[in-house]
Amino acid sequence: MNEIKGVPVERFFEQPPDAISFFSDFAQVAHTGNEIVMQFYETIPGPPGHEGNITKVRTRLRATITIGLTHAQNIGRLITEKAEVKQ
Repeated sequence: MNEIKGVPVERFFEQPPDAISFFSDFAQVAHTGNEIVMQFYETIPGPPGHEGNITKVRTRLRATITIGLTHAQNIGRLITEKAEVKQ
């Protein structure tokens, strides 16, 4: 249960059919001074060469997300917590 302005509310998450969803194997993060810009890419292998090895790949931008600094700090903290390896 969450609260908005002190009033308890139930929150439901949904993903509409036109929402983006993809796997990204490359990303970059930029800071503009007022916000954080995150860009997510996918790598697409090119055709194999004469010896059967892939020697070229394309990296295609899939999404650019711009968020405020406070939200970026929260996301960074959550990613760091979730990415910790427990041994």
